[in-house]
Amino acid sequence: MKEMTLTITHTDLRHLEHLRNVGQFVGNMLISQDVSGACQSPEQHLQLASVIHLMTARLDDVVERCNRRWLTEEVHA
Repeated sequence: MKEMTLTITHTDLRHLEHLRNVGQFVGNMLISQDVSGACQSPEQHLQLASVIHLMTARLDDVVERCNRRWLTEEVHA
């Protein structure tokens, strides 16, 4: 049985780094709102929901791509 080599491409790594940065931005934004006691406006709420949705969709894409590569490698093993 051939041993699988699990790899993450450079593109995947860039996407994951971008997601980390977005997560840090969203986290800092939430902390800032908590500290200032400011209530979120409906527009801010929609923007935050949109950012989280896009971030989750991108992460889903990376995970799906990695899973396809791993499954392809298992079939060829």
